Amino acid sequence: MSDIHFVVDSTCNVLPEFLAAHPNIHVVPLKVLFGEQEYREDCLMAADVFQLAAKLQKHPMTSQPSHGDFIKVLEPLAREGKPVVVITLAAGLSGTWQGASAVVREQGWENIYVVNSCSVGSGILSMLHKALEMSHDGAEAVAIAGELNRMARKNRVVFMVDSLGFLHKGGRIGGAAALFGSILQIKPLLYLGADSQVGVLDKVRTQSKAIARMMEEIEQPPAYISVANIGMEEAAEEVRLALARRFPDVPVLAEQLGAVLAVHVGPGVLGIIYREK
Repeated sequence: MSDIHFVVDSTCNVLPEFLAAHPNIHVVPLKVLFGEQEYREDCLMAADVFQLAAKLQKHPMTSQPSHGDFIKVLEPLAREGKPVVVITLAAGLSGTWQGASAVVREQGWENIYVVNSCSVGSGILSMLHKALEMSHDGAEAVAIAGELNRMARKNRVVFMVDSLGFLHKGGRIGGAAALFGSILQIKPLLYLGADSQVGVLDKVRTQSKAIARMMEEIEQPPAYISVANIGMEEAAEEVRLALARRFPDVPVLAEQLGAVLAVHVGPGVLGIIYREK
């Protein structure tokens, strides 16, 4: 096994059995907060967030990993001289990348590389798989980090939300915009691009138009693609099948987004995570 270790955050939803098979992979958790109550993301599913919010009558918040969380994982590896590549959630969505980078810089660790994935969910996992493949083939950590940064610049996410309410509660939009969108039943389409920032792609009135508009964004067969959802399994499967027919040579995956993203976008989310060639 390669001497290189890899660290990801909990938003990529890496499976426990995969971790068990790869002891050189480590997960740093983000957290979901309900007032004074704190939950590790890897102990919650998206549905749990909404159930707890209803039970506690509180809107949840999220918290990125602390400096201590990163030091707990990275310090033993640095002490042993292990090369490490850290892959984080898009910097435009969380301070996780900034936090990890700050810890590495402050500690003066020279063989630990922090990569901003510019993606979410399985977009991060696909980069981890590439990193493992390169490591198995003998690549050094610096070369792996360089390739992951190149991949990150080609990562894209487009998604629709059923309601603007969670975005408003999370401070992403104003109250007037949320009320206006609810009255007009607007389906806002958002995107996460190469700059790792969230922007508005379009605003349409119906779910079918929103799905069609999202699919228009993918003009050429991608290097990687997955259909993600929270509470929209049936629609997500229809989109997955449509993309599979359109790009028969590209595996089209399906996934459920995790608890931290659920806090910010709410239920009724459908998105496409992909990487341009």
